[in-house]
Amino acid sequence: MKKLRRVKKVKRVLKKAKRISRIKKITRKKTVQFSQTQTAKASEPVKTSIPVNVSAPVRQEDLPVKYDRDKMVLQVRDPRWLHTYWEIREDTLTKFKNELKDEFYKARRILRVYDVSHIIFDGNNAHRFFDLQINEYADNWYIEVGGPGRSWCVDYGLLLSDGRFITILRSNTVETPLEGPSCITDEEWMIPDDMFARLYGIGFGLGSSPVGKGWPPFVSSVSSPIKKAPRKKA
Repeated sequence: MKKLRRVKKVKRVLKKAKRISRIKKITRKKTVQFSQTQTAKASEPVKTSIPVNVSAPVRQEDLPVKYDRDKMVLQVRDPRWLHTYWEIREDTLTKFKNELKDEFYKARRILRVYDVSHIIFDGNNAHRFFDLQINEYADNWYIEVGGPGRSWCVDYGLLLSDGRFITILRSNTVETPLEGPSCITDEEWMIPDDMFARLYGIGFGLGSSPVGKGWPPFVSSVSSPIKKAPRKKA
């Protein structure tokens, strides 16, 4: 009887050992599979959920060489220099060629620079002018005027052999700045007496009441220290 019990006990122990061994094998297999999965994931590139806007490449185009219109622009570089650029349509040149015939090819290309300070320029009333000869291929030019604080206008045209000047283009008018502070001073700046007294009273903490309403008498008699000298009657 005791022997039978021992046999049963040994069988139970062996059965339990086999079950433990099977569990260990399964656990070891799952651990290896998990490790391989994690390694594979680590080698993959990280994917983000942030949207990336991929726009088409911007095509950069150069500005056109010509705009097919007659135009001349004058601009200021500094108090003594101007810059002008222009465009003349082929149709416009053809028109002058047909009108002037051979004189067109003999003529000189000229920039005529007018001093138009303080006047409304009509083409004939400039204070003075000077000419600059240019080549027929030029489309811009720097001009030294040597006159700060003056107004200028430029014509592009043809100087014929007989001395006539034919205007093809005319620019806008520009004014060169002064090279230093203005020598003109205005010494007639003043404040009306009532406004001056009001500001004077505010400085003493008397509020913004009009003169004569609750302010001391000395404030009511204050006036602007700068006044225009009375003009003599003719």
